[in-house]
Amino acid sequence: MKRLIAILCTALCILSLTACGQTEAELAKQEQKDRYDQEKIEMVEQYLFTEMLGLINYLTDDKVYYVASCYDNEELEYLFNDEQNQFYVDGHGLSTAVESFRISKETSGELKMASNGYYELGTVTAKIVGNQIIANADVECEKRSANIELIFSNDMFMRLEGGALNPKSSFQELMGKAGMNTLIGMATVFAVLILISLIIACFGFIPKIQAAFAKKEEDPATPTAPVATPVVTPAAQEEDDTELVAVIAAAIAAYEGSTNTEGFVVRSIRRRF
Repeated sequence: MKRLIAILCTALCILSLTACGQTEAELAKQEQKDRYDQEKIEMVEQYLFTEMLGLINYLTDDKVYYVASCYDNEELEYLFNDEQNQFYVDGHGLSTAVESFRISKETSGELKMASNGYYELGTVTAKIVGNQIIANADVECEKRSANIELIFSNDMFMRLEGGALNPKSSFQELMGKAGMNTLIGMATVFAVLILISLIIACFGFIPKIQAAFAKKEEDPATPTAPVATPVVTPAAQEEDDTELVAVIAAAIAAYEGSTNTEGFVVRSIRRRF
């Protein structure tokens, strides 16, 4: 039993040492990768400073825009990816980048040229995001400054996969947009509050409307005029009794075979209904 426990403890120790060794190896591998990525970024930044000038010439050229709008992605790759060009392109990335530059130039204006005949390009910064390298640089335009963003594949070809020219907004424009957003938000809130107040005010009329409809339903139909019951006065009743006595007396006399009714006296009359 003791030997079994000793063997189990030895196995656990070995496994723990192996796990620690793997963790250290992974950390060392990650540090090496980070160091390699940093060196690659520095090399890319130096390389792209000159390459981006040539790319900007392509992306701002009207002829390139015409070509990008006339050919599909595969044809664009066939035209640009040859030994004469200094860079490779993805067809879709090139067409979208050219379109973005064309639209943004309407806001920012044409890019300014320096005295050496190149564009006034600021410091190029790059970062690696997965399988892509994203490079940014500031550039001066006629109307306002802008930022150029180019996306490359993270491989030996560094194929252009996308790009955009993003005009920068001035402080006054940013404050104006912020103020406009604030006014729109406040107006929306007050409009909703006013609507809620109107709905609550209408609650006071609802019981009155319900009472009016209930009253109409409870009202009976228009009553008809009552039939007038004739009132029999004592004098009329006495006359009727006299006639009735005469009739009864005549009937009895006829039954007895006599024509004289003086011998008959009617003392009372009982009506049966």
